[in-house]
Amino acid sequence: MGEEKKVMFHEMELDDRIIKAVAQLAWSEPTLIQETAIPLLLEGKDVLMRARTGSGKTAAFTIPVIQKILHLNNTSKHQCIRALILSPSKELCGQITSVIADLTLKCAREVRCIDISANGDMQTQKALLSDKPDIVVATPSKALAHLKANNMRLKDDLAMLVVDEADLVFSFGYEDEIKELLG
Repeated sequence: MGEEKKVMFHEMELDDRIIKAVAQLAWSEPTLIQETAIPLLLEGKDVLMRARTGSGKTAAFTIPVIQKILHLNNTSKHQCIRALILSPSKELCGQITSVIADLTLKCAREVRCIDISANGDMQTQKALLSDKPDIVVATPSKALAHLKANNMRLKDDLAMLVVDEADLVFSFGYEDEIKELLG
C-alpha cells in the first residue's frame, strides 16, 4: 500500500504572511493534528480536537483563526472582536497569546490579539478592549466579568469561539461561565 501524501502548510491556502511566519518558526511540515484540523476549521466546521501536549494543538486552532481574521478584515473595514479563545488558566492563555504573536509576526498590524487573563486591573483591560482587538484570549471568568461590565461586545461580531483544554475548563468549574458567555 502506498503512503498517503502529507498536506503541507503552503498547500492549505493560507495567507502568505502566515506561511512566512511558519517558515520563520522552522516548522517544516504540519503535525497530524494540524494537517487534520486546519482544513476543517478553514471550511468553518466545528471541531473537537484531542491530542497530547506538544502535538501542535495550539497552532492547529490559531492558524485558522488568524487566516479567517485576515480574510474578514479584507472584506469588512468594521473593527471588532472576531475571535474569543477561552482557556482554563492564565498560564495557558499566555502560551496561546505567545503562539499567536509568533504566527502574526508578518501581519501584527492586521491581526491584533490581547490576553485579558493576566492580573491586570479591569480599567486597564477595559482600555485595551475598547480598541476592539481581533482576538481576545481569556479565562472564562475574566471574559464573563468584562462582558457583564460592558467592556466587550460579542453578540453581533464574534465569528469564532475556541475553548482550549475544554475538559479542564469544565473540570475547573467554568461550565456556568461558558453557558452565560454563549447565552
